[in-house]
Amino acid sequence: MKQSLLKAKMPLLMLLMLGLPLLAFSQKINFTVSGTVQDYDGNPLIGASAFVEGLAMGAVTDIDGQFAIKGEAEAGEYQLQVTYVGFTPVRRTFAISAAAPEVTLEISLADDVMDMEEVVVVGSSVTTKRKQLGNAVNVLKSDKLTVANPQGVTGALQGKLPGARITQNSGDPAGGFSVQLRGASTLLGSSEPLYVIDGVIISNNTTNVTNINAGGGASQPGTNRLADINPNDIADITVINGAAAAAQYGSRASNGVVLITTKRGKAGKPSFSYSSGFNVNELRKPVYVNLRGEQFGSADQRLYPIAGTNADGNLTVGANFSTEKVPVTRYDYQDQIFDTGYGTDQHLSVRGGNEQSNYYASLSYTLNEGIIRNTDFQRYGARFRFNQSVNDWASFSIGLNYNNSFSNERPDGNVFWSPINAFNITNNIWDITQRDELGNLQSVEPTRVNPLSVIEDFDITQSVNRAISDFQLKLFPLKGLTIDYIVGVDAYNQEGNIFIPPYPYAPVNPTYFDDGYASTANNNVFLINNDINISYEKEISSSLVSITKAGFSDQYSQNAFSVAQGRGLAPFVETVNGASIILNPAANTDRLRIWGYYLQQTFGLNDRLFLTAAARVDAASSFSEDNRNIIYPKVSASYVLSSEPFWQESGLGRTISLFKLRASWGQAGNLTAIGPYARFSTYNTGNLAGSVAINQSSTLANPDVRPEVNTETEIGADVSFLKDRIGMSFTWYNQDIDDLLVSRSLAASQGGSAITTNVGSLENKGVEVLLYGSPIRKRDFSWDISLNFSRNRNRVTNLGQARTAVPNVTGAPIFLVDDQPLGVFFGTYIARDDNGDPLLTPEGFLQQERGDAATNMPQRDANGQPTGTPLQQVIGDPNPDYILGGSTTFNYKRFGITAVIESVQGQDVFDADKRTRQGVGIGEYAEQELSGELPRGWIWAMYPILEWRISDGSFTKLRELSVSYTIPDIGGVLSNTTISVGGRNLFSIDNFTSYDPETNAGGQSNLMRNVNFGNVPIPRVYTLNIRTNF
Repeated sequence: MKQSLLKAKMPLLMLLMLGLPLLAFSQKINFTVSGTVQDYDGNPLIGASAFVEGLAMGAVTDIDGQFAIKGEAEAGEYQLQVTYVGFTPVRRTFAISAAAPEVTLEISLADDVMDMEEVVVVGSSVTTKRKQLGNAVNVLKSDKLTVANPQGVTGALQGKLPGARITQNSGDPAGGFSVQLRGASTLLGSSEPLYVIDGVIISNNTTNVTNINAGGGASQPGTNRLADINPNDIADITVINGAAAAAQYGSRASNGVVLITTKRGKAGKPSFSYSSGFNVNELRKPVYVNLRGEQFGSADQRLYPIAGTNADGNLTVGANFSTEKVPVTRYDYQDQIFDTGYGTDQHLSVRGGNEQSNYYASLSYTLNEGIIRNTDFQRYGARFRFNQSVNDWASFSIGLNYNNSFSNERPDGNVFWSPINAFNITNNIWDITQRDELGNLQSVEPTRVNPLSVIEDFDITQSVNRAISDFQLKLFPLKGLTIDYIVGVDAYNQEGNIFIPPYPYAPVNPTYFDDGYASTANNNVFLINNDINISYEKEISSSLVSITKAGFSDQYSQNAFSVAQGRGLAPFVETVNGASIILNPAANTDRLRIWGYYLQQTFGLNDRLFLTAAARVDAASSFSEDNRNIIYPKVSASYVLSSEPFWQESGLGRTISLFKLRASWGQAGNLTAIGPYARFSTYNTGNLAGSVAINQSSTLANPDVRPEVNTETEIGADVSFLKDRIGMSFTWYNQDIDDLLVSRSLAASQGGSAITTNVGSLENKGVEVLLYGSPIRKRDFSWDISLNFSRNRNRVTNLGQARTAVPNVTGAPIFLVDDQPLGVFFGTYIARDDNGDPLLTPEGFLQQERGDAATNMPQRDANGQPTGTPLQQVIGDPNPDYILGGSTTFNYKRFGITAVIESVQGQDVFDADKRTRQGVGIGEYAEQELSGELPRGWIWAMYPILEWRISDGSFTKLRELSVSYTIPDIGGVLSNTTISVGGRNLFSIDNFTSYDPETNAGGQSNLMRNVNFGNVPIPRVYTLNIRTNF
């Protein structure tokens, strides 16, 4: 019985005996790995990240630089990775065993302000180590973007990037920005870079849906669509200046590329981050207003500085000036136009997961009120990213970003009925707050609009719904072989509505829509890109490495725009359907396909010399088949000279720890200068005798147009000193843009007014310098600094036709002139004597220069006064001489101070408002005529001199300031809670004659730059922000 029972249990006993070693082997051990992280000077590093690879466990160092990671793990060897911003990451191997469950490590990190091992994104899914690049690349991390609680991404970049001219064109909450990397590169298109978010090519276009009734010529007012992105969701931004990124992205990247990488999940339990910001916006500087209680002529005299009246009492501009004065009461309308605006920004995110699956999700809300009363911008956002590692050779990622925005707007420049222009063109002797018994505002100066009508009665709104989504697949089928596939979609709808009620007073200029106006505009945009990139890295020998990359991209975009508008509104009617006069309806749909493929080969010798050659074939449906497939080559070299043994063994290695030389040459096409159907003869909808009509374009067809070609040469060096604490990057570049598309004027006998053809050329030359580092890093104190310098020289080398005016409604004399920078101001100028001083008339007036029009040489009469025809010349240049940016951060224990300053020097602004205020009698020179400081008639004498309207547009602005305090732990629940106060654009050092030298009535126009005509000034912003984690 016992033997049979023993036999029955024998298999079970044998199984237990075999399983005991396995149980012992798989038994987990409670372990602790702890230690101290310090720099090479022995100072503890606070906030360094220590992470055990493979276990999804980590910790952050405390105020003493100490960390401790506790958990369960099987016996064996593990890697501990320690990282800290500004230092070289370190990996240390340690073992866990039952005999030694506690491990103590002492870790020292070396400063590294210029990490050559850093992997930077240079394409949709293409990454390269920094040391291999033959061109300059700049990377901004998230902590540099959100320090002063910016409302948008573009504003967060100002002052921080060499080679970037980033201009805030309007202070309106729904205003736009312009970005140029290495200057303007085209005449008919955009010089903006390509924008890519997580591999998705997105639209940053400006489509006017709320200024439909403002005929702005070359101006492009409105909101850039990068306004839909919340800076708090961004992990880092990589900016590649010039055409270096065109090998991966093709011709769309000929103006450079801005690669935005958003935050992703990471292994670990769910962790939440929350930030709450509050901002106060106010007018930084009011313009001077004449409040002198008198004027020439009568109490109701219009335009008294430049006009009189005849015997019949009619206005006579330029004649019959009166010297008699009458008392008047004056008002400062700025008190009614401007107001303090408030705003908030709320952002909540969560991330978590494990080594195989992780996620990131966020919700956000932004509200920003403008300094013009009744203007604001609101944005709601939701974002989700999921990453999944399928196995050791495949992974995928899915991302979705949804945003909804809404803005209340008012006309912003380019029209006389904007809030600021209504103030600029009105003599301030009327009380604009007066109302009739029904509460209606009263009239002001005849033909003008009461500024409060624009603010209180106009209803101008814009709403946007946008979704950006992507799917990314990564395959690692063989050692060294990576295959990436990305499909990305960017889709949004813009709707703008305008309602201008009939004015309850008269007379009002009919061009200001005295009988009322309504419009509805819709813009539907859809973009999709498919990208496949293959990379194969092979170690040929111990000293030679081959990296081969190839890829294919296909991009499709569709833009459907429609507008309906009308005037002559009946009472209580606010829509186009109720208009008695229908104005120029329009409906256009553009479809464009761009495709291309590339091959790039890099050889690395001894991990310090890298040679790269690439070729890309690009094609676009906007060109005919004969001009469609074009090959663009590229070569580059990078040599890390400091890695050579002779350098490291000499005194050079101790002084200069890094010295890298780099050079690149390449070509890229430009597709922005021509629309999808520009080579055809097109037809547009219009209005004929009150009915919808189809009209042929006056621009003739040209099937032979081809892409503009940008040939760029770049030479540079990267250097670091003092054990990698100080770094410097220097870049010189030269761009030659040939086959420049120009709209050539034609005689009427040729059947059209213009034809687009490749006849022009343009060049950009410049230098970029970046100096940054960490001069001091002690236990309780650290100092980081960054300085950047940019100088670009732009020149039209061949216009292909005579001097050409750029159309606009501001009166700005913008011209394209051979051998001059793009968009210079060209016009009449002040006559001067041999010493360069103004040559005054006998009455003491300024006067315009005169002479021989054929030779453009000044002439003098017997009295030494100018005689002949008024002469013209270049009177101003909107392109700056140089841009200087600087940022610094001081940290003392838990306190921190960060400041960013940007200085734009040597640019001119055409200040249309400067003269206007004098002509209507509210400016400082009008007051000086009244006081006798200037002779009567002085203002009228300078009126035809365009040079007088050119102002110095140089400025130095405090872009950002933040003072913060961090609390490591609150109640064991909240960690690293930071409270900060600060501001943006707190002060500006300038000599500008109006509100702000930075804004531009041309909006995002490539040609119409630095024009002041009723622009909303950029506000001074005070911020309060709280960030915490739990």
